Amino acid sequence: MPAPEIVIRLLTPADTAAFCALRLRAILDSPSSFSSSREDELARTPQEHAQRIAGGPLHRAFGAFDGERLVGFAGLRREPMRQLSHKALLWGVFVDVTQRGKGMARRLVNACIEQAEHDPAVMQVHLSVNAENNAALRLYESLGFIAYGTEPRSMRVGELFYDEHHLALLLR
Repeated sequence: MPAPEIVIRLLTPADTAAFCALRLRAILDSPSSFSSSREDELARTPQEHAQRIAGGPLHRAFGAFDGERLVGFAGLRREPMRQLSHKALLWGVFVDVTQRGKGMARRLVNACIEQAEHDPAVMQVHLSVNAENNAALRLYESLGFIAYGTEPRSMRVGELFYDEHHLALLLR
C-alpha cells in the first residue's frame, strides 16, 4: 500500500493542540528561525494559539498533514491597520526534519501566497528570514520574493545575535 499523500489545508481551531506541539518542536529544532522562544509559546493560552492559526480573514495558517499527523505549517497575517492593510506577513514556516527535501515548504508558502492573492486588500506579502538560513532564502527568492533590507542583530538567542533579511512579494 503506498504512503498517504501529504495534504495541505487551512488549520482550524481543532488543530490547535497539534500546532502547539509541532511549534514547540520547531523552536527546539531551530531556535534562531523563530522570534518566539519556548517560554513565549508556553505562555500563550490555547485560545491565543487558535486565534493565530484560524482567527478569521486576518489570521490564517496552513498545515501539512501526513495522514492525521501535522508535519509542517506556515502562517499568514494581514496587517489590521487601515494604512497597512495592503500588506500580509508570512510567518512561522516549518517542516518537520523527517519531511524535509520533499517540496513541502514550497507547497505551504504557495498556499499562503494563494490565500493572499484571493484577498483583494492584500497587495504584497512580507517575511523575515535568518540571514544564515540559505535554504529558506533560496526558496523565497525562487517564489519571487525580493530582499529590501537586512536588520543587523535582529534576534538574540542566548548570547548569540542573528541578522535577518526582509523580503517582499509584490502581488499587484
